[in-house]
Amino acid sequence: MLSITRRMLIISAGLATVLTAAPAFSADKIVIGFSQASSNSAHRNTMTKRNQAYAAEHFKDVDLIVTNAEGKSAKQISDVESLMVQGMKVLMISAQDGAAIAPTIKQVLAAGIPVITLERSLDIPVTLHVGPHNKPIGTLAGKYIAEALKGKGNVVEIKGDPAVAPAVERHEGFAEAIAGTDIKVIAETHADWDQEKALKFMEDTLQRFPAGQIQAVYAHNDNMAFGALRAIQAAGRDKEGILIIGIDGENAAIRAVAKGDLTATFTYSTVAPEGVIAAHALATNDTAALEKLGTLTKKDDGSMEIEIASKMITKENAAEFFCKGFGDDPECK
Repeated sequence: MLSITRRMLIISAGLATVLTAAPAFSADKIVIGFSQASSNSAHRNTMTKRNQAYAAEHFKDVDLIVTNAEGKSAKQISDVESLMVQGMKVLMISAQDGAAIAPTIKQVLAAGIPVITLERSLDIPVTLHVGPHNKPIGTLAGKYIAEALKGKGNVVEIKGDPAVAPAVERHEGFAEAIAGTDIKVIAETHADWDQEKALKFMEDTLQRFPAGQIQAVYAHNDNMAFGALRAIQAAGRDKEGILIIGIDGENAAIRAVAKGDLTATFTYSTVAPEGVIAAHALATNDTAALEKLGTLTKKDDGSMEIEIASKMITKENAAEFFCKGFGDDPECK
């Protein structure tokens, strides 16, 4: 396997023509790299667009270079190496595969470049992590379902990508919350945050478990919750009172909760514009700007964390959150 140094030299040579043809970055500007995992959800796209817009409006001293891994860990590794060649001073990253990208992140840190993980934490220390805590969300979802079902019932769990922390932690919190009850997970899958995969899985699951045998669906994001909802409605089983819980707080999901189509969702920050604000603060040694983003915790290993709180949304409080989420919704134009 090529070392990161050799690979960077190869990338540098390959990019030479492209970079000379493209507009040159100003020598007096701070180059911030943003390695995005994918663009297959409203959450990811909002994270990218809001950080870009904020940087363009508020940080005239910044060149923000955004890359999209397109859901491929190998491409994300290449993207980060390319950003190093382009002279970035700070890296923002939302990882596609935490384990796969970790060795590259260690190389970035070793080069003296601060690294900020946005919403998806890694198993290695980085300079700063910004985002919500996922395990408590899973715990609240589990407790809500257990209470609503009076401690007894069958649940379908539709999980996110197992290669990233949010899916792992949302499952762990949920599993711990229903432990010791008579709540049983009778079907589960990793649908990788994808609505169509969730739809197909739920269609199959509804065939396996006839009317009355499913009391709740716990989906790790709103996108998959909508897939489950579509399947339930198409099968004519939406009158059974099946609880459907999502996570993310998309505007469309909040409205669906208010209507009663979804049972609940959770706000889940897109870390925008917090991401680029934090990156600029690290680049300029502006500790005060970091502290304004939330509770700043400094850990024994030298890393830092800023937690952005999440809130549960049910039919009772949904009106408070109308159009305060993200994503397209006809009522939020």
